[in-house]
Amino acid sequence: MGHQQLYWSHPRKYGQGSRSCRVCSNRHGLIRKYGLNMCRQCFRQYAKDIGFVKASVHAF
Repeated sequence: MGHQQLYWSHPRKYGQGSRSCRVCSNRHGLIRKYGLNMCRQCFRQYAKDIGFVKASVHAF
């Protein structure tokens, strides 16, 4: 078995290695809530486009 057959051959069905950001494919800082599957950097960039608004304590 050569390197090409063994590289990334282990199945990744769960854990951090199985999930990545849908925008930039980053695996760190992933926000999975509500099925977003975006890293926190991409979420900050696209939050307004998605429809998220910062909640203010004083607004209530």
